[in-house]
Amino acid sequence: MFDRKGGKVGEEKASRKGKGSKKEQVEYGCVPSRFWYSFFGTCIALPVLKLRFGIKVKPDEKIKALEGPLVIVGNHPSYIDPVIMAATLRGRPINFVAGEFLFRRKIFGPVITRGGCIPKAQFRNDLRTVRAMMKVLGRGGVLGIFPEGTRFTDGHSIAFDTGLASLVKKTNSGVVIFRSHGAYMTWPRWSQSSYRRGRITAEFIDVLPKEKVAEMSVDEIHQYMRKALVYNEYEYFEKHPREFRSKGIASGVQNIANICPKCESLNTISVSDAGSVSGLKGKKNLLVCSKCGNKVLMNKYGFFEPVSAEDKCFSDLHKWNLWEQDLYKKMVEDPSFVLTEKVSLFELCGDRDQAKVGEGILTVKDGVINYEGTECAPEEGIIYKKGKPIKKHVGRDISKVAKPVTKTFQIHGMKGMLMDYGKFMELYSPSCGASRFVPENIQRLYEIQSVIMAMKDQLEP
Repeated sequence: MFDRKGGKVGEEKASRKGKGSKKEQVEYGCVPSRFWYSFFGTCIALPVLKLRFGIKVKPDEKIKALEGPLVIVGNHPSYIDPVIMAATLRGRPINFVAGEFLFRRKIFGPVITRGGCIPKAQFRNDLRTVRAMMKVLGRGGVLGIFPEGTRFTDGHSIAFDTGLASLVKKTNSGVVIFRSHGAYMTWPRWSQSSYRRGRITAEFIDVLPKEKVAEMSVDEIHQYMRKALVYNEYEYFEKHPREFRSKGIASGVQNIANICPKCESLNTISVSDAGSVSGLKGKKNLLVCSKCGNKVLMNKYGFFEPVSAEDKCFSDLHKWNLWEQDLYKKMVEDPSFVLTEKVSLFELCGDRDQAKVGEGILTVKDGVINYEGTECAPEEGIIYKKGKPIKKHVGRDISKVAKPVTKTFQIHGMKGMLMDYGKFMELYSPSCGASRFVPENIQRLYEIQSVIMAMKDQLEP
């Protein structure tokens, strides 16, 4: 049974019953707060964000009316995916699963917790997350999740494991497939110039009723979701072109498109203003190889064009990336292959700050990642805020307090890596926990990630 706004009456009663209870207000997976979700989120924040990001969607009344429990599954092209999904189901609250790091923020963390969000630690099992999701589905609620776990790198969907299918089967929940168009182009993961102005549309493309779920195996549910979520933003916009405006439309793409298509040199590409070349216009939209001079323009539709007949490029980042991955696979097939890079070791402290706690050499060889260097306690390290050391720690020497250390990460069985291109990478192992590394040559981050993934494919065919 639903009220006029599409929300379940049972959920509303649960919300009223828990009102005033401090414990209820901070529980992960709680019924989304009327104030934070329905009033502040839906009535204030959502209209502002729709206007800012050009989100052109209407609530789907048929999906809103579906009986719970429901799992809404979507791709993860951008930061703003929950906003788009919420707009497409406006009037019916969704409990979103979000990255654990968001909950560490002093103000934002408590707000999204009261809004019903559930924290998920990336690339490792999290029983707290599973319990909270089961609680939502157990009361007939709606769970919004992006099972890829990380945003698109090159505009193409990413594979994911069977964990979500197991949850769907165990709770006998209906599944709704959500699809957006333009979120990746609006705010690509690699962008160093924030978002672009364009247009985002979205719709629900398929429904798997819970009656059908009851007849399917976990593997069949998983294969259904994986197939339904295969998506290439560039293929869509070849048929439905849209303009995306930005003062730095290509800024940051050199951290992914890091091998020159003409001379095959690594990490020699930089982004500059096309206005520096006669006859061209635009800022931060020209890719130039420092070794061979190859010039590539990113146009207002997000596609690549060679500047002259002598220049060489791929039409989009996904095609460029596929070519790069083939090269990395060939590199690691050589038994003598080894990658080394000088890195700084960081550790999180507080909700947003991090401390530099050591320096050393990161080596990737024969299916193993090794860090040989130093490490000190975070309170003895150099505190960084917004990528820079705080004033009183400028010039602090940690070499006197840092001790020699070795950290080893086995590539076989590795769940994944947390990457912030142009900033840092985070590796996790049961023995070392999470370790954050910043390469001396920051543009090598994608090279390091690609080498690790190529080795993983060798070890886990």
